[in-house]
Amino acid sequence: MRSIKTKLFSLALAACMVLALAGCSMSTPSTVGTIGGVEIPAGIYLLAQYNSYNTAANAADLATGETASDVKAVLKATCTGTINGEEVTAVGSDYVAQLTTRAIEYYAAVEKQFAEQNGVLDDAATAEAAKTADSLWTSNGDLYTANGISKTSVENYLLNAQKAKALLRMSYGADGTTPVTDEEYTDYVNNDCYYIEAVQFPLVNYSSHSMATDDEKTAIMATAESCLTALNQTATAETASNSALYTAAMTYVPQAMAAMGSTVNASQAVYYAASQLYTPDNLSSYGSGEYNNLTDPLDEAGMNNWTVIDLGTTILVARRIDPFKTYTVEDLNNMYDLLTSMKSTAIQDELYAAGAALEHNLNNSALNTYSAANIKKNV
Repeated sequence: MRSIKTKLFSLALAACMVLALAGCSMSTPSTVGTIGGVEIPAGIYLLAQYNSYNTAANAADLATGETASDVKAVLKATCTGTINGEEVTAVGSDYVAQLTTRAIEYYAAVEKQFAEQNGVLDDAATAEAAKTADSLWTSNGDLYTANGISKTSVENYLLNAQKAKALLRMSYGADGTTPVTDEEYTDYVNNDCYYIEAVQFPLVNYSSHSMATDDEKTAIMATAESCLTALNQTATAETASNSALYTAAMTYVPQAMAAMGSTVNASQAVYYAASQLYTPDNLSSYGSGEYNNLTDPLDEAGMNNWTVIDLGTTILVARRIDPFKTYTVEDLNNMYDLLTSMKSTAIQDELYAAGAALEHNLNNSALNTYSAANIKKNV
């Protein structure tokens, strides 16, 4: 009778022969299945999962000494954040899984709708995706490679984003299925946006990278007041005051910079003059509780009236004006892409919902192969 050891050796040898005859087909799956009939390549899934992990790491309640690069710690930690418009608290591994599923559902919805509507990306869109992919690969290529993500996958993911932008135009653009009207644009600009003219006086010495002292700030504030007095004489019309604004910047910004021991010439000072339409996203960054540090002082001053605003790192001499006294809806749309500001959230919500409703035929074996536990944050 042969020994147990001999039998085990024979079984192992037989197994090796089977693998050899099968071409040692132990390669990882090329896809993780389909959503709505759209194939989800493994590289797209891994990139979505990697991005989801980074989001989860920022939302994780980590113990002292643990960092976002500690994959095991993040996947075990409690993560709290917003998913699908709702606050979610979940263990890290589940949080990553939810975000990843949402990302590939969105990817599938975009691919499906773009194909069904016979969408075609223009050269500018494909060139932008390729350029961004080159940049990301230059900075993160080694890390992507370590996580099984190819440069082609990165570019395809970015092309998907370009398709989503195209779907925005195909839905809400001038030739879209439900185009935004001039009346809607006008209402948005008048009620949700602020068109602001301003001269900026930094409170940071860019030579020494230090904040202005109390005495320096007092001097800069006095200069800002002089600037306001000048603009109250030269820029009182309800229309845009570009020439007067630039003249004020060239006159007073060098004085303010000198108060901090810094130097800027008149030709450089013009860059401290700004005329801009601020959308709700822009304005939200100035919020502090119920008080908005930018809009509340402008509201208090009233339309067309110059005022001095202290933003902490910058002093503004600013006013709010009605942009339609100077520009048309078409002008503003070309200058500020109002369509994206107004409808980007709407189209994203529609695509997320559409993706979630699609039939899911995902391969659990493939998903297990590409577990988040395999993510690498250091190479």
